[in-house]
Amino acid sequence: MVTIKEITGTIERLLLPRLSSIEGEVKEVRGEIKEVRGEIKEVRGEIEGVRGHIKALQSDVGRLDDKIEERTRSIQTEIKGLSQRIDLVKDVEYLKVKIAALEQKTAP
Repeated sequence: MVTIKEITGTIERLLLPRLSSIEGEVKEVRGEIKEVRGEIKEVRGEIEGVRGHIKALQSDVGRLDDKIEERTRSIQTEIKGLSQRIDLVKDVEYLKVKIAALEQKTAP
């Protein structure tokens, strides 16, 4: 007859190698998880760096937009001034024509 001690011994002989193998696999998985966590931490750092770069670019774009608006207003002012000068030149040319016509009428 088989005793409990013999059954226990048999179970231990059958299960202990498998349990040791499982224990090794668990340690390996834990190591891989630790490695993945490190990689995730590294990626998070890189993402934060990219976010900082994006914020800097947004700031640059904002400054450029302000400069463009300022330059546009300046150009519009210049165009308005040129338009007034053109109107003045037209008026002067009109007066020259009128004066010439008057001079011809009054010439002997």
